[in-house]
Amino acid sequence: MAKAKGIRVLVADDHPVVRAGLASMLSSYPDLEVVGGVAGGTAALAAIKKQSVEVLLLDLRMPEMNGVDTLRAAKQLDPSLKVIVLTSFETDEEIYQAILNGADGYLLKASSDEEILAAIHTAVSGERYLPPYIASRFADCTPRTQLSSSEVELLDLLARGLNDTEIANRLGVKKKRLWNQFNGILKRLVDEDMLGESAIAAAPKITIAEVARKAGVAMSTVSRVLHNKGNHSPETRAAVMRVVREYGFDPNRTAASLAMRRTRSTVKDN
Repeated sequence: MAKAKGIRVLVADDHPVVRAGLASMLSSYPDLEVVGGVAGGTAALAAIKKQSVEVLLLDLRMPEMNGVDTLRAAKQLDPSLKVIVLTSFETDEEIYQAILNGADGYLLKASSDEEILAAIHTAVSGERYLPPYIASRFADCTPRTQLSSSEVELLDLLARGLNDTEIANRLGVKKKRLWNQFNGILKRLVDEDMLGESAIAAAPKITIAEVARKAGVAMSTVSRVLHNKGNHSPETRAAVMRVVREYGFDPNRTAASLAMRRTRSTVKDN
C-alpha cells in the first residue's frame, strides 16, 4: 500500500540552524512532508513555482526580500497557499502588516512543536491561527472608545483563544466577515496610530529569559503559559503574565535558541 502523502511544507528562514531544526522536527510527523528549506524570499518564490507547496513557514526578517514582501508575492503566485509567519516577534507593526497581507497564522519561534502543528492544521482547514497572546495585545492596547461594541467583543473573543468557527457562531457572522472586520481594526491601528507609537517605544522590553527569571519559572514554562499550553497552576500563570504585562514581552533572538533546544530534546526523546 502506498504511503499517504502529508501536508507539503516549505520552510523559509535565513538562520540555517533554525531552518534545519524546523525541517527535522516537522519531518518526524507522518502527516507532514517537508519539501524544502530556503534562506530567503526569492528562493521561496522560486520553490513555490517549481513544486506543489501547501504551507509556507516564513520568517519575517530575511536578506534581499523581507517576509511581508515574500508573503504578498507568494499569495499572488498561489492564492490557495497557506502562509504561517514564524518570527522572533520584533514589532507590533510587523504583526499588523503580516496579517493585513494575508498571513494565515502568526507564531513566535519560541512556540512549542504542538503549537506549530496546530497552526499548520488550522491554516490548512481554512481558518486563521492567531495565538491568544498576540490577539490579547490588540485587545489590551486598543482604545475601546474608538471601537464599536462588536469590534470590542471580537478582540476579546480572540484574546480568549476561541477559533474562527466558535467566534463566528458566537457573533452570528460568516468567518470571512469576521476577518474582514479584524483586518479593518488593524488597518486603523496602522493608519490612525491608535496604539500611540511613542508610548510603545518608551515601554521597557524584556526577553523570554528575563520573564522566566523574574517569574521564577523555566523558559519553556513561559512559552507554554503564553500559548495556553500545559497544566500550570493559577499562581504560575499569574506570575508569568504579571511580568509580561509590567515589562512588555520581546523574546528577540532568545526565541530561536529556545525553539532549537526544544527541537533537539524532542528528537532525542523519540
